[in-house]
Amino acid sequence: MADDQIALQRIGSRVQAEALRRLRRFDKCQGYANTLALSAKAWLRWKCNLDHDAASGQVDVARQLDSLPQTMQAFAAGDISFTHASLIARTAKQLGGQMDANAESILVTAAKDLDPRRLRRAATMLRHCLEPDEVLKDANEQHDRRFLHLSQTFDGMFRVDGQLDAEGGATLQTAINSVMGPPAADDNRTPAQRRADAWVDIARSQLDGGRLPQVGGQKPHLMVTVDVTTLTRQPGSPAAELEWAGEVPAETARRLACDCTLTPVFRGAESHQVDAGRTSRVIPPSMRRALIARDKHCRFPGCDRPVAWTQGHHLKHWADGGPTLIFNLALLCGRHHHLTHEGGITLEWGADGELVANPP
Repeated sequence: MADDQIALQRIGSRVQAEALRRLRRFDKCQGYANTLALSAKAWLRWKCNLDHDAASGQVDVARQLDSLPQTMQAFAAGDISFTHASLIARTAKQLGGQMDANAESILVTAAKDLDPRRLRRAATMLRHCLEPDEVLKDANEQHDRRFLHLSQTFDGMFRVDGQLDAEGGATLQTAINSVMGPPAADDNRTPAQRRADAWVDIARSQLDGGRLPQVGGQKPHLMVTVDVTTLTRQPGSPAAELEWAGEVPAETARRLACDCTLTPVFRGAESHQVDAGRTSRVIPPSMRRALIARDKHCRFPGCDRPVAWTQGHHLKHWADGGPTLIFNLALLCGRHHHLTHEGGITLEWGADGELVANPP
């Protein structure tokens, strides 16, 4: 079966090569002229139901194959795919007069052994050898096309959309991979969910570290507006409000209130400010250091995420009368802090000095 798949892939490439050879003749003689189409690309979109990119890609490659005999020969033999041929054609267009028989031979030889992604890197390396100034120009143009959109959807989630240049993307990928680490045996998150959590952890670490520039005369922080009745789980209490995000569940507010680097603002029944932070809740630096010395990592059963990614958690919430004393505190990573509050898990110290997680 494996040999059959290889043979069929080669046959598919040979058929595509012949289709492009005929498309080139069709384009040259304007075989579309007796139709309503204005170009070969338009005809392909109309009669072959191709989208704009696919039609343009086929015509562009077909027009260049006459000047790339080695590429066409390898394509017609099924040694390379259309994607490989398209990459070589695009590189030839970029190189212009620099694309001689030797340069084409280098790319075709590479295409027979490399997947398209690695061939693209080989083509970039070749271009850098032949015309480094043009490669730098392309890199600067890519940098100019960077963008990031962060918008809240109607259901309250945030959508992230953007693109980065090579350096920016590699920087972000390196940071995310470092925070993700290898998945634990009981980690049932998808890779996409783990990447999302890692990105949020990076942002949270920056906020917690206090290294970001001040905004409005104070260090940037999350602001939660919450009624005391919500924190104490009284029936009929309203949702909390998180700046930039809107309404969030009571348990989310309780979890955020655990974190010593966040400053919730509480309002009483008459909607006037009655407390801003409650210093009895905040874990002072000396106690934080003692927590780090004792816990050394996230203390949730089975987790060993480093202290840099943890937050202080009150085992008995301070809104329920739990004191800000070390016996009532434990370091939890962001994921397990969320799981404890929003997942309804309660934690307590076991006789062996380890935390015990009790399901809801």
